Amino acid sequence: MKILQIGEQDWTADLELPDKLEWLYCHSYNIESLLEDLEKQEIEKILAKLPEPPEDGKLPKVTLRFDAVLLTDEVDESRLEPLVDTIEAYTLFHLSDLKFNSFNRYGIFRRKVLKELPFNGNRQEITDFLYMNLFGGQYGAKLKVPDIDVNPQFTGKVHYEGHVATCFQGDFGQDFQPLFTYRYNLQAFSMGIELWQEYIKEGDNQIYIEIIPMRKGSLYDLTEPIILTEEDMQEPYVLQPDESIGYYSISVFAKGQGQLKFGPMHWRYSRMGLGKFILGGNRYNDSKRQEFIYYFNPGDLKPPLTVYFSGFRGAEGFEGFYMMKSLKTPFMLIGDPRLEGGGFYSGTEELEENVIKVIQDSLNYLGFEKNQLILSGLSMGTFGALYNASAFDPYGIVVGKPFANVGDVALGMKLKRPYEFETIGDMLRNIEGDIDQAAIDRLNQRFWNRFDKSDFPSTNFAIAFMEQDDYDGTATEKLVDHLSDKGAHIFTKGYEGRHNDNSRAINRWFMRQYVNMLQEGFDRHYD
Repeated sequence: MKILQIGEQDWTADLELPDKLEWLYCHSYNIESLLEDLEKQEIEKILAKLPEPPEDGKLPKVTLRFDAVLLTDEVDESRLEPLVDTIEAYTLFHLSDLKFNSFNRYGIFRRKVLKELPFNGNRQEITDFLYMNLFGGQYGAKLKVPDIDVNPQFTGKVHYEGHVATCFQGDFGQDFQPLFTYRYNLQAFSMGIELWQEYIKEGDNQIYIEIIPMRKGSLYDLTEPIILTEEDMQEPYVLQPDESIGYYSISVFAKGQGQLKFGPMHWRYSRMGLGKFILGGNRYNDSKRQEFIYYFNPGDLKPPLTVYFSGFRGAEGFEGFYMMKSLKTPFMLIGDPRLEGGGFYSGTEELEENVIKVIQDSLNYLGFEKNQLILSGLSMGTFGALYNASAFDPYGIVVGKPFANVGDVALGMKLKRPYEFETIGDMLRNIEGDIDQAAIDRLNQRFWNRFDKSDFPSTNFAIAFMEQDDYDGTATEKLVDHLSDKGAHIFTKGYEGRHNDNSRAINRWFMRQYVNMLQEGFDRHYD
C-alpha cells in the first residue's frame, strides 16, 4: 500500500508504519520531481530483472499508483494536477480542519471527489485508520432467512415467505424474550464488519439484537454481549475489528404483541465512513429496510454518463467496475443486494424513485442533460436499465439477455427451469405479495406501464438476446413491438442457446455496442 502525504511537515518521523505500508511525503511544490524520481526507480527495477537491455533502447512504460493522497495542509488545486492519473476517485483526502474553496470545473478536486477524512485523531491514529480501510477488493454476504432457528418456546404463529422473510405473529411477552438465533455464527475479520438487518414491525412491539463475541480458538469463552436497540439499527452498525475475537453469535429478542417479519441480515467489510463496499460506494434503504447500492465516478467530467446495473450475484457488492472504467467516461454502478442475489431493481415506490434520483444527482454533478446518458445492464441488470429508461429518454440503452416479463419467468419454473433460479418466486412475492396468476400478470404489466410512459424520440436501443432463452424468451420481441411506433433506433443481435449458454459472446457484443455509441454520439475514440 502506498500513501502520499502532501503538506508543510513530513509525518514520517512520527509514525510506526506496518511492513506493507509505504509512506511517501512531498511539498506541493515538489510533486512533479517526486513523480519523476519514482518513475525512474520503477524503470530501474524493471530493467534490473531483464537479462539484457532492450534492443531498441526504449525504456519500459510504468504507471504510478497511490492508494491514497492525504493533504495535511491547504494547497492550490492546480499544483495537484500531475497526480490525476495516479489515484482513483475518492482516494484524495484532507484533514478535517482544512478549507478548500476554489474548485476548478475540470480540476482534480471534482474529478477525484476530494473528501474530508471522517476520522479525527493524532498522526498515528489517522495513518492506522487509512491503512485499515484502504484494503483492496470488497465482500458482503448474508445470514439467510432459511438459517433462522426459531425459539421453540415461542407460542405464536410462524410462517415463511420463501427467502423473503420469516414472519412471527402473536404475544412476544411483557419482557424481552429470545425470538430466534441465526444458525451459523458470523466470522470476525481484520477489518470492521457492517451489519444491516431487514425487518418490518406491525403492532405494539419492540426488538433488539444481541451479538455475543466468542474468543478466537475457544468454544465457550464469551465476552460481554453487544446490544443493538432499534435506534442503533437506524443506520448500519459497525463491529469494530478485534484480533481476540473469532466469531459472533447473533440472536433477536422481542417483546409486546403484533407481527414481526425478518429478512436476512446483511454483513459487509466496512470502510468506516469511506464508502460502502468500495471507496465512494453508497447505499439507500426504504421503509421496508430493503436496499440498493450505488457508486458514481466522475471520470473526465465529459459526456456521457454511463450507468451499469449489476446482474444477479450471490455475493454482495459492485459489479463491472473495471469494465466501465475502461470506457474512460464518467460512470455509475448500481447494485441490488436483496433476496438471494437481487430483486430486479423493483420494489416500493420510494426505492424505485431513489434509483432515478441518484442517477439524476450524478447528471447534475456533471452538468449533463438527459440525452448525455447511457443506461446498460446484463441479465437481471437489463431490467434496471429498461425499467428506468422512460424517466430519462437517454441517448442510448445497451442490454444483453434482457428481462421484461419477469412474471413469466416465475411461471416458467414449472416446466422450463425446474429447480433452477427459484429466487424469481421470492421476487414475485416480495413485489406483489403473492405467487398466483394475478400476481404474475401484475408483475408483467408493472414493467410495461413504466416503459410505455415515453416515446423515446431519439434513444438508441442495442439489444443482444439468446434465441432459445429459457428465462424471458419473448423479451426482445415484445420490446421491439412496443418500440415499433416510437422514435427509437433499435439494433438487435441473436445468439444460439439458452439464457446462460454464451455469456462471453453477449459480453463482447455489449462492449462493442458501447464503444460504437461513444464514438458516434460523443466523438470518443478507442484503440
